[in-house]
Amino acid sequence: MNQPRNLLSIGTFSEMTRLSIKALRLYDQLDLIQPCHVDNQSGYRYYEAGQLPRARMIRNMRDMDMPLATIRQVLVALDSSPVQAEALVWEYASMRERQAVRIQAQVQQFIRTIQLETTPMTIEVDVKAIAAQQILSITRRVKVNKLDETIQRSLETLYALAGNRKAGAPFGIFHGSINEQEDGPIEICLPITEAVQPNGEAQVKTLEGGNAASVTMIGVQCDFPAILGAYDAAADWIQKNGYQMAEPPREVWHSPPGAQAKMEIIWLFK
Repeated sequence: MNQPRNLLSIGTFSEMTRLSIKALRLYDQLDLIQPCHVDNQSGYRYYEAGQLPRARMIRNMRDMDMPLATIRQVLVALDSSPVQAEALVWEYASMRERQAVRIQAQVQQFIRTIQLETTPMTIEVDVKAIAAQQILSITRRVKVNKLDETIQRSLETLYALAGNRKAGAPFGIFHGSINEQEDGPIEICLPITEAVQPNGEAQVKTLEGGNAASVTMIGVQCDFPAILGAYDAAADWIQKNGYQMAEPPREVWHSPPGAQAKMEIIWLFK
């Protein structure tokens, strides 16, 4: 069978773009870059030379470890607004930089644990009886780069709605993981003494009480990733004592972040 004139076979296109044939077939299925001609009898794929720049862009983005979903966003934006496409790439680069900083902190924490370079911190777990609580809450989906800002903005809204009916320290309930890829959600909560009229984004509800494993962290212990030790300690205590987690843990913010920060992890069990 003769190759169509002025077209590149998938093998040649693969060599010229340094994208594997397997990858090109996947990108065809995902509508990232499709062959301009497919032979009806053989199923052979052919490409135009004009498709080389787009394919090489895809290769460059894959070399950045950019997810295919993000690559699709960039390509769609590129068709209508190169400026927006550029902004998306810079946003991805900034996310990877923040991710690298977080990974570095986690690696340092992990190595300190392995090498016992510092005196291991003894994390004490207390058992508390937690009363049922009436709360105002706002639930939002957010990735880690916007987490602190979202918590602060939500608390401002909750404090304004609660007025003088605030009944305790605010806290967060992470209903899902929050990181560079996952967005929770997180529920930001404020205990109140009596019901208030909620607005569109806030709701009034009552959280069940019960027995809970409690871990309090002070100062730098509240920083990420050290705070994860409190979650681990509470979960381990519940498991070792033959109990089960009753609900997601509550991260109570007794004070603002900083050198004098105080946070408490409360994990109800049954």
